[in-house]
Amino acid sequence: MIPAREECLRLMNQYGMLGNIIDHSIEVANVALYLSKQLNKKGQHINVLLVEAASLLHDLTKTESFETKQDHAWTGSRVLKEIGYEKVAEVVAQHIWLSHEVDPLFVSEEEVVNYADKRVMHNRVVSLAERFKDLRDRYGRDPEGIRYLRRMERVVQEIEQKIFSILQIDPNELQSLPWK
Repeated sequence: MIPAREECLRLMNQYGMLGNIIDHSIEVANVALYLSKQLNKKGQHINVLLVEAASLLHDLTKTESFETKQDHAWTGSRVLKEIGYEKVAEVVAQHIWLSHEVDPLFVSEEEVVNYADKRVMHNRVVSLAERFKDLRDRYGRDPEGIRYLRRMERVVQEIEQKIFSILQIDPNELQSLPWK
């Protein structure tokens, strides 16, 4: 089962997502939906409904994680599994870090949501360089954290290269697309 957009918005409110996190999630969904539709036009097989739901719900438990200090990708995935959204839970679990090898020929729903989340800083689309600078400023408090973020950035750059080599457009075009 995959929840419709209205159900996702209801869940976002039910789980007390802060307004700025809701705004971020909606913009991530905009980017992810655009990429999914464009990739499908190029022969990919991305489940657009799954991408939309996972994008909207990827930070479902982020607000509570500020107090619990738990991994919100894991807790959000757990909540979604408990309410019957297994496929969505699998994608949400990987929105921070992909847990599997990527297929060099096909883009997965997990990659689209992971990448879209990295391109949206707060509620606006930015370059990967700007987004990772912000992440390092906020979370790179020690050498281990900085190394972790640099590894993540390299992986996301590889996803970007794969997506945009299929789309044959410049990744910076995302910042000026007309979905607003």
